[in-house]
Amino acid sequence: MTGDPTHPEPASRPPPRVIRVPSPEGLAVTPKQFATIALVALLIGGTASCSGLCVGGWVIGLGIIALAASLLMLCCGSRYRHRFAERQQSYVEKVRQSSNDPLAAEFAAAWQGGGKSVSDSDAKVILAASSNDEPGGATVICLGQIDTPEVGDVFFEPEVVSPTRYFGHQVVFLPIALLIIVLWLLQRSGRIPGPRIEIGGLAYLLATGIGVGAMWVWRSAIRPTYIRMAPGIVQILVYRHGRAKPVIRSYPMDAETSAVLRGRAIGGKRPHLTLTLLRGEQHDTIPLWRMRKNDPAVERVWQALLSTAPTPPLTDEELIG
Repeated sequence: MTGDPTHPEPASRPPPRVIRVPSPEGLAVTPKQFATIALVALLIGGTASCSGLCVGGWVIGLGIIALAASLLMLCCGSRYRHRFAERQQSYVEKVRQSSNDPLAAEFAAAWQGGGKSVSDSDAKVILAASSNDEPGGATVICLGQIDTPEVGDVFFEPEVVSPTRYFGHQVVFLPIALLIIVLWLLQRSGRIPGPRIEIGGLAYLLATGIGVGAMWVWRSAIRPTYIRMAPGIVQILVYRHGRAKPVIRSYPMDAETSAVLRGRAIGGKRPHLTLTLLRGEQHDTIPLWRMRKNDPAVERVWQALLSTAPTPPLTDEELIG
């Protein structure tokens, strides 16, 4: 759709269907999750110990404790599973009583506790099987301690999030990783004196820096990717080499679109949210917590999702915002 983005269309749209599902506080961690924690802790602790870091012993101790806890849970067997089932049932019933939307209980039943939220595939199945009594409106599911703001008929100019802003402060890990590698190479070649840098002890910084760097290069140079937001719509614009027009994945807030927000956004605390957009076969996840200028970005996302103001015409040939 093309046109002048400064002159919105006269028609508006119905508000979305908002479903709130608080996190299952108090649900126990499963033996499998404890075993995973133990394995990760033992691997990290072993790496740190081999690198000569004193923290390695403490991490190995944590892994042994987690492993012992998982074995104890398995020994308790049926008693533990029975208590877990009782807590899960109590949580689902509490959500059912506090919400006037039956879909909230469906999402609560799919939430397994122990920090594992509802997966995107489970969300698709639940939404596909549900019936919306408010045709024309999108569905917004809030999983966690999330306060939903009152937005109403708010209009704003289309706003674009660049790849650099998308990665926010995490981009700083890239030069740190490059500096570590350069210093290590210089030491290995004998060009600079001093204690030898052990790469193993800096594995986290290196892995984070290389990972963020690779994604940043991909989203900014190889496949420049932008997020465009306007009242009633979120779009992902991907530019490809040799093509002037971007490939656009649009998520207009109508009955075909669902938005799943996970995390925490309560009171005046800094929000920590991840947004997943679902529409037919389309699927995009946006880690809002990662973005630079996090608070304004979250506010703009709420406005894009919840505003009933008309959506302005958006060009499919260039960025506007």
